Amino acid sequence: MGKESLRICVMGCGGYASTVMTETKGLSGVEFSFASRDFVRAESYRSKFSGVKAYGSYEEALADDDNEAVYIFSPHDLHLGHAEMAATAGKHVLVEKPIARTIEEGQLMIECARSNGVNLMVAENYRFIPALDKALDVMQSDEENGIGQLRSIRIICEGYSEPTEWRRSILRTGGGVFIDGGIHFVNLLISLGGFPERISATWLPKVFERSEGEDGISLLARLPKGVSGTILFSRATNISETRQHVTIDGGRGRLTFIPYGNEVILEKGAIRRKIRTSKSYRGTRKMVKEFRKSIIENRKPVMSGEKGLDDLSIVLASYQSAGSVMEVTPRQYSL
Repeated sequence: MGKESLRICVMGCGGYASTVMTETKGLSGVEFSFASRDFVRAESYRSKFSGVKAYGSYEEALADDDNEAVYIFSPHDLHLGHAEMAATAGKHVLVEKPIARTIEEGQLMIECARSNGVNLMVAENYRFIPALDKALDVMQSDEENGIGQLRSIRIICEGYSEPTEWRRSILRTGGGVFIDGGIHFVNLLISLGGFPERISATWLPKVFERSEGEDGISLLARLPKGVSGTILFSRATNISETRQHVTIDGGRGRLTFIPYGNEVILEKGAIRRKIRTSKSYRGTRKMVKEFRKSIIENRKPVMSGEKGLDDLSIVLASYQSAGSVMEVTPRQYSL
């Protein structure tokens, strides 16, 4: 990277791209351009988010040498093709989660990036939330300041949000709500407790019949050292707002936090202490900073393509388990 700011071209100007651009607006060290099959849409995003340029096609954007990297916001079934287009053009790639629909697609993306000498990073913003960093700090503290030997991790995310458009198609998404949104919490579970040794999963009775995939799932994982990990993820729980909660139990205490919150609660007997964190921004600002830093330092990003495959392998193993009512070893779905 020959200049101070990294120019990232946003490929796909949809609703979620708008959310991320709002959160990262004014971030130092990066500047954004915008590409869409609809030039008017790309130009509207350029204007709204103070971008440097707009393009009416991805091909035009990738041909511009000023764009050193891309941020892919396209549907899951297009991740492979768009990542290959970008990597072949010599652009570093930041791609929304999941990395792909299948392990095979993800492996092709990793190999294409490697053979073209560019970085591939999965835009898993939960890996960069301040509450996770603070929880890990406490968990790794000594007996007096920490929670002791890890025993269990429980993660709940429930809300009411029916999938629309392409998200209703298993062919396009690779599954249902777990591969689309629940994969965030798979990443949290791995970050906190390590890669599961065994998992079992159950689909919740379906509410949204127009969607081909599941709208809720319950996952039980056996983590390293016998630690229990559970995820309950539902987008068909009829409540007024989405609720997310993480509970971590150790032999000497408990940690709880809301992923997008600005504090972690430490409980040890009758003692209850709030530990403040920096402002969350849903982790997106720190995520984009890490993408830029990995390019400058010529190293693999923290949330590499391989890490994205780890998350995806747990999702696919969960589908296997739920569909066959059996316990599954998730490593067989990974590299």
